[in-house]
Amino acid sequence: MRKVLHYKTNYLNKSETFIDRLVRNHHDFEPVAMCCQKRAFTDGLTVHELPNAGLESLINRSAFHLNLSLPWFRKIVHQEKPDLIHAHFGYDSFKLLSISRKAGPPLITSFYGSDVSRLPTEWGWKARYRRLAEHGAAFIAASDFMKKQLIQLGFPEKKIHIVRFGLNTDELNFFDGNRNPKSIMMTGRLVEKKGFEYGIRAVSKLINNGWPLNLDIYGDGPLLKMLRNLVIQLETKDAIRFHGFQPIETIMQAHHMHALLLAPSITATDGDMEGLPNTILEAMAKGTTVIASRHAAIPEAVVHGKTGFLADEKDVDAIAENIASVLESKTDLHKIRIQARRMIEKNYDVRKMVSSVEDIYTQILSGG
Repeated sequence: MRKVLHYKTNYLNKSETFIDRLVRNHHDFEPVAMCCQKRAFTDGLTVHELPNAGLESLINRSAFHLNLSLPWFRKIVHQEKPDLIHAHFGYDSFKLLSISRKAGPPLITSFYGSDVSRLPTEWGWKARYRRLAEHGAAFIAASDFMKKQLIQLGFPEKKIHIVRFGLNTDELNFFDGNRNPKSIMMTGRLVEKKGFEYGIRAVSKLINNGWPLNLDIYGDGPLLKMLRNLVIQLETKDAIRFHGFQPIETIMQAHHMHALLLAPSITATDGDMEGLPNTILEAMAKGTTVIASRHAAIPEAVVHGKTGFLADEKDVDAIAENIASVLESKTDLHKIRIQARRMIEKNYDVRKMVSSVEDIYTQILSGG
């Protein structure tokens, strides 16, 4: 069986289930992984981790911070002899470009969000991306929106393939039971681009106008203290609860207890943007009504009034109006939830994702 070497600096962060689903569901290729630090989703997988002590570690980590190719990477590529290298995120891919060119395995790059929005604004990265665009074998965008971003950055359109995220839809049962209609949830890292501030403000506005709502927030991050203080300032701390980071199993169970998922994403002040949050796709698969923002690729999945509801970025009043409209049953929510689930099954199934990626592998190996 042909072999693909997956690379990511940290393999993997707990939120990166979308990469794990690809790696673990390969059909025609044997996956192995390479990283600088092991984190999550490594059980049952061959993962090569950069030594963390000694001269070899010092030399390679110095090269890493200078955005140079690591000698240790070359050693692993020589040892494993993969047919292809698949790097995840543009900043990780660049570190393997010269190795791919010298050692031979074609380099495939998957982009996910910040690597096409914020990273190109940092010093040196436009030039690095020009080299990657010229010599990389293929580039995978997670959405139509991201493909347009890559073209604007100078990546050749003929090398760009759209492969949407894939969920294990067989394991994500559509929950059609009773939910608390006044319970709302938000989930994700507490960072600016998630827009949690605006979700909190919208829910707090309704609460202060007499709506008996509660909001559960699942996630951790640098904005935790600021968001807690905001809730106190808005006098809604009794109705808005912070649960910290929770495993995916807990989040999936939480969908059974909440009527709505808020995903009010925004463009951060440093230009950072979402790709398409998996939290939205998971909610749609589970039958939780989604209220999100017109941001990045979100409207490709959340079609206003058909598979969910949308508001402009930072528009607290519009978010609140969407919540009120849902709770007042002004639309056929059952129909919207069914249509959302069908959208996921059609466009965001893991089997389709893996098949599409492996088709790209095969095309590259055949010289196409």
